[in-house]
Amino acid sequence: MPPVRPPPRSDTSVLQELERHQLRREQGIPKLTVLAGPPGSAMSLWRRWLDSHGQASCVSLAPDEAGVVRDWMETLSRTRDLEADAADFLGAAAGLGPGELRSRLAGKTAHERDILLQELFPAITSEDVSAACRCLLQPPRVVHKSGEPLGAVLDACERNPLRALAALHALIPEGSAPALLLSGFGPTWLTHAARVATRLCDAVPPLVVALHTERPTLDTYLRGSESQSLALVREGLLELEAPSPEELRRRLETLGVQATEVLSESLARLAADGVTEEVLACYGEAAREREASTHAPEAADRARSSAERFLRALLDSLPATQGLFELNERADFRINNRPVEVDFLSRRLRLAIEVDGYYHFQDQDAYRRDRRKDLALQQHGYLVLRFLANDVVARLEEIRDTILEVVSVRRHREDADGGA
Repeated sequence: MPPVRPPPRSDTSVLQELERHQLRREQGIPKLTVLAGPPGSAMSLWRRWLDSHGQASCVSLAPDEAGVVRDWMETLSRTRDLEADAADFLGAAAGLGPGELRSRLAGKTAHERDILLQELFPAITSEDVSAACRCLLQPPRVVHKSGEPLGAVLDACERNPLRALAALHALIPEGSAPALLLSGFGPTWLTHAARVATRLCDAVPPLVVALHTERPTLDTYLRGSESQSLALVREGLLELEAPSPEELRRRLETLGVQATEVLSESLARLAADGVTEEVLACYGEAAREREASTHAPEAADRARSSAERFLRALLDSLPATQGLFELNERADFRINNRPVEVDFLSRRLRLAIEVDGYYHFQDQDAYRRDRRKDLALQQHGYLVLRFLANDVVARLEEIRDTILEVVSVRRHREDADGGA
């Protein structure tokens, strides 16, 4: 007998329930949020709620606990001045005012800092927090062979990710830690991710932790054996609404798109992804430009920017690619002393995506430049994907799935290299 699930909630109801989840965390009760449904709907609601709290978000697709904590620590280091946080935390424990300890440390040598810090550390009862403060307040070359304070924090906590997370969470102001959203695919992933999330919630109850999963995966998981993880998933489950392809077609027609029947496969994909009004509006603009280019090829030039805007909005709405690409970004090398600009660039995964308009195939010099550009990118370790601007509209699912498959392969390679 299939598990009984609650009906999908409206956006307002989901946001209200997220507030109730947060209240439990503030009471020190481990609470896991589970967003079940289309990825676009999940990301949109998650961002809206976090924005209302002024809170940063970390989306992790890491396959293990160490990778998840590493992603969270990296987000924390980008969104907080951890040296200032450590100085204020330690200073407060020693009875100093905000900024006072950091001012005292400024300009001191590593030896002088060490002497001053040794005088203050007895004020901290937690050895892990004390070690984290020491790592963050010492010059990078002193604390870790890689020169990274976060690596030193992990070393100081005996390479235990949960201890490092708890130590860093303890020394930053309340409510300022990035929220953590775990996302992936398949029942095996969900089983493992639920266990990781449970350990995170137990280790740091105030930490905002959520899972995103699609409904078929959830159904399989809910039929599993009872466990603490399963109980937390069931208790924190929020079913999300998803638009139908027919609804999206009607909304596109109100945006001035006429040939919606030829876009049926793309609309089915957009509906399955739960696209937001913003993403749909970008798609409508690109679809109108495509219609115009069909009747006037010389106008196809204009489709390039609208197709890029839509693809950017779509990729930013999916957990697997959110925040991964920079639009019209310069690569870290030059050709003939000229900067190399890429439509979508991910330095982290060494991945370049180009969206080509009609004009790319009408100008022989432009075609040659693109081939030289591809070769240069490949020589610098980038994998290059090229798509037609019109196909971004008409063959969306093929392009989306290709990008997600390549991103997954590159991420796995990154995780393997990081663990080597």
